[in-house]
Amino acid sequence: MDPVKTLPKSLILFILLFSVIFPVHGRQDPRRLEAMRVAHPPKMDGTMSDPIWQLAFPATGFMQYEPHNDRPASFETEVRVLFDDNSIYIGALLFDPSPDSILTELGLRDADDKLNADQFWVDINPFNDGVNGFRFKVSASGVETDVNMSGNTGNRGDLNWDAVWSSKVSITDFGWVVEMEIPYSALRFPKGAVQDWGINFWREIRRTRESSSWNFVNRRIGDPLGSMGLLSGLEGIDPPLRLAFFPYVSGYMEKNGGDLGWARTFNGGMDVKYGISESFTLDMTLVPDFGQVHSDARVLNLTPYEVKYDENRQFFTEGTELFSKADLFYTRRIGTEPKGYRSVRNELQENEVIEENPVETRLINATKFSGRTSRGLGIGIFNGMTAASHALLLDTLANETREITTQPFTNYNLVVLDQSLPNNSFVSLINTNVSGSSEGYTANVTGTEFRLLDRTNMFRTSGKAALSQQYFSQADNNFGYKYDLNLGKYGGTWQYSYSRSVISDTYEQNDMGFLRRNNEVNDEIALSYNIFDPFWRILNYSTGLSFEYSRLFNPRNFTGMELEYNLRILFDTRFFIIFRANYKPKGERDYFEPRAPGRFYETDDAFDLYLMYSTDYRKRVYLDGSFSYEKINSIYNQDGFNFDFRPTFRASDRLNIGYGLNYTDKRNDIGYVRQNNPDEVYFGKRNSPTTINTLRATYIFTPTIALNFDLRHYWSRVFYDGDYFFLSNNGRLDAIGEDLQIPDINYNAFTIDMKLTWNLAPGSQLSLVWKNIIDSHSSDASPTFLENLEQTLNEPQVNSFSLKLLYYIDYQMIRRAVGR
Repeated sequence: MDPVKTLPKSLILFILLFSVIFPVHGRQDPRRLEAMRVAHPPKMDGTMSDPIWQLAFPATGFMQYEPHNDRPASFETEVRVLFDDNSIYIGALLFDPSPDSILTELGLRDADDKLNADQFWVDINPFNDGVNGFRFKVSASGVETDVNMSGNTGNRGDLNWDAVWSSKVSITDFGWVVEMEIPYSALRFPKGAVQDWGINFWREIRRTRESSSWNFVNRRIGDPLGSMGLLSGLEGIDPPLRLAFFPYVSGYMEKNGGDLGWARTFNGGMDVKYGISESFTLDMTLVPDFGQVHSDARVLNLTPYEVKYDENRQFFTEGTELFSKADLFYTRRIGTEPKGYRSVRNELQENEVIEENPVETRLINATKFSGRTSRGLGIGIFNGMTAASHALLLDTLANETREITTQPFTNYNLVVLDQSLPNNSFVSLINTNVSGSSEGYTANVTGTEFRLLDRTNMFRTSGKAALSQQYFSQADNNFGYKYDLNLGKYGGTWQYSYSRSVISDTYEQNDMGFLRRNNEVNDEIALSYNIFDPFWRILNYSTGLSFEYSRLFNPRNFTGMELEYNLRILFDTRFFIIFRANYKPKGERDYFEPRAPGRFYETDDAFDLYLMYSTDYRKRVYLDGSFSYEKINSIYNQDGFNFDFRPTFRASDRLNIGYGLNYTDKRNDIGYVRQNNPDEVYFGKRNSPTTINTLRATYIFTPTIALNFDLRHYWSRVFYDGDYFFLSNNGRLDAIGEDLQIPDINYNAFTIDMKLTWNLAPGSQLSLVWKNIIDSHSSDASPTFLENLEQTLNEPQVNSFSLKLLYYIDYQMIRRAVGR
């Protein structure tokens, strides 16, 4: 009996209809390319004129990724791969019938897709597990970009990763040519007599915004790491001893605030990279110097939550993909503000003042150990140590000082295991531990993260979970947990998902991680419709709906409900828009703004609209920007808007200038101002305008010498209009008819970061930096913009001039030089 005939006709019709509406596109078998072993490296001059290249088989037949995902590439591309005992060599002929139209803008290293230039790149995954990989990219102007695509860094990967490799390019009468040398020391790969690596070659024709790949990548799935071809023929290569030293010397001239003279300091130290085995690397920073890192984008914070700032220290941004599992590691915790910094004033005795109180703990050293076995098990270990921090108090009458400890010697540890699974899936286990940050205190968090996909890579289940433990020598210990669960169809025309996030009221990870708040439960469902094939004037299109319902974890009280509609369109003119509309039909119950246990502030229904736009980056002048508006339907007439306007002017292939204006105005905003005790919480009505001006300019002298200028002025004011309220137990506000005399706020953060960089050799750099920092706070919020700017520039400020030389010393290079 035919089993199909036994099915009800309505069920058969439903199955057929489902397969049409929700089609599943299977993955194609990977293409294969054989690499050719050579006795000596090819001549690297960017022309591929060395006859040795002809020994290798060509990779051809590129297929478009954008704009048409089902067509051959417009122009031919041929790629050949050679290898020897030290490196893998990649040569590419990129044919173009109009070589004079090839775009060649210069830019900083790791400019990636911000560069208005044709580009070629290769993705390499020595483990061929669909999860990990490295990207090496070169533009037609010779600008190099390298990206660590491993872990959960997303399709863009980790641009902070910097490998030591080299390339040459040239533009010819038939197109352009790329030659790359990637030393084995830049990669991690297992031992094996014969190896097959995952590989894919890509090309972007910038003037038409066409990107294509050698092995087809289905844009409906959008997973480059899971859609690689195979590079075979790699025989008799052994992972080299990977030992490299990065010694540095630096000198500073600094003037701090109102100090009369300039202070001079000299520093020296070293970073060490040691390949303990073929796949594992030990990274150490000894006596680190982070004085040249980019300034923080400081803001005025009126919320009850901590502000999360970006990490700009290279050691903590490079090669940390393993350590980001389960979102438990926030590197800014190491070398941050001492735990007792803000409580020093409470320690003052009669006639005492604060003489010294360091705002950061001093990092002694930090060590990273990471790698992956031939069976796909990733292992990462991190350790950082900070010295004890002390405040110095001065008795002004007796002229005597005493010292109090604001944070003892502190030890930070992290261990992570990450196992790659079939179908580009993985499962991870991670533990963080902090000891010594205060006497008798230890913080421990153990977590997991997983991602499971089907064979088509369309359907996915993923999640994160963690258990936190806080141990006190003289108090009860504290335990808490969190978990996130996501499941759904994340590829194809129709996509849908369900997500659940739970954080207990006792969960805490902020000793080594970052958590905005705990005690919440969120459930969300989402549905979207996506068009990947161009039609009319549209290249791709996506629209969707989502619904989120939020509660406290303990007690399970309602906190919010939100319905969202979103739309994303990319036109053939490269004009890109995102539109989003949110509606909160029941308003919110905010249990955090009152800063008092058990109290909440209840708002009425609200909506907000958001529109983002971006124009064609190929133009000499292009724009990015956004506009948003929010409205709370209350008797207080609360609303606000924001607009962001960021034009960029490409004066030439060497000079790029960008300006940004961001303005936010919260009108009749109502927020916490004071509490006498948990039963007496007061709110105030205020207007809060914020203006951010930025100016960025980059001038590229050569592909290895560049000057970068970055100015930011953040100006935020708060005006209280004299209307104050008492927060009642039902979450509503009662006017008190009394002026609490809360002072207005005028906050300015002004920074300049100017850096001249010379990449004098692969891995080596000479940098000259000027940093100017002004941070001012007053209660006079009345001046005009120009008056305020003049006042700000006259405030005490930090000026720093520094010169730093970092030099790369590779053991293999020394060994080969001595051998000759």
